[in-house]
Amino acid sequence: MRRFAVAGLTAATLLLTGCSSDSEPVGGNSPDEVVEPLAEEPAAPDPTVEETEDTSVQDYLDEHGISDAMVMRLAAIAEANNYADAPMETSDAKLFATVIGDHCEMVASGERTWNYYKEDDKSTGGTQSQVDAFYGFAQDTFCPSMTTEQ
Repeated sequence: MRRFAVAGLTAATLLLTGCSSDSEPVGGNSPDEVVEPLAEEPAAPDPTVEETEDTSVQDYLDEHGISDAMVMRLAAIAEANNYADAPMETSDAKLFATVIGDHCEMVASGERTWNYYKEDDKSTGGTQSQVDAFYGFAQDTFCPSMTTEQ
C-alpha cells in the first residue's frame, strides 16, 4: 500500500512540475534569461480597522470627576508613602488613580473593606504608618471627590 502512495505522489509531482524530455526549460526561457520570482504585493490595510488611541483611563477619570489636580495629589501621597517611585509620570499617575478609584467603588459597594486593602498592602511590604497615611488620604479626600456622571 505504501508503494502505491509513493508512486502516486511521484507521478503527481512529475505532472505538476512539467517533466519533459526536452532540453529546453519549461516555459520557453533560454538559459541566459533570468526569471525573477513573482513578488507578492503587500497586503493593503483593512480599511474598516482603524487604530485608535486607548482613552479608557482618561474616560474613567472623566466619568468619575477625578481632576488632574486630584490625580497629582494622589501621586504625591503615593510617592511619599512608598506606593510609587518618584517622580511618577503623568500617565502612570492617571492609571494609579483609576486603581484607587476602583478601590473606592469596591468599598462603597460593600465588596471590599478599607481594612482588606490595608492588610493586603502591609503583606507586600507597606508599613502601618505608610498604609494609614495613604488610605487616610484615599478615604477622607480622594474617594469623596469622585462623582459618577449619570
